[in-house]
Amino acid sequence: MRVGRVLVGAVVGCLALAAAPVASASTDLLNGTFEVKGPNTLIDTWTISNLCDTIEPGCLANVTSPLIEGQAVYQGAHSWMMRVIGQVPVCPDRSKTKGAMVFVWNSQTLQGQVKEIQQGVCQMTRPGQSQVPFTLVPA
Repeated sequence: MRVGRVLVGAVVGCLALAAAPVASASTDLLNGTFEVKGPNTLIDTWTISNLCDTIEPGCLANVTSPLIEGQAVYQGAHSWMMRVIGQVPVCPDRSKTKGAMVFVWNSQTLQGQVKEIQQGVCQMTRPGQSQVPFTLVPA
């Protein structure tokens, strides 16, 4: 009788998994305005405009804000990446200097990190810190 209970339990477990909602890839197509919130402050406000109708690796989206303009690339697995090179706001007062910033974020959790490659006189991160976490919040 024990084998029958195990089998019934396995079938019920499989049915529960089959009925679980599956994340839709269309939710990876972020469009609209998002506040970019850092650990203690509002970092920026982005307007994201997708350039693709369906999501697939290589899909592009324009990202604009008062501080930056860039183009994000969908990497797959809910992951986006954007590089901004040139005059970038890496100084603590958000003034710009020559350098580069790399942003990565998950379109499902809206969690991300900004990683800087600085070449100017300012540093956004404290010594020993290589990245700043952020959250995208629909505005």
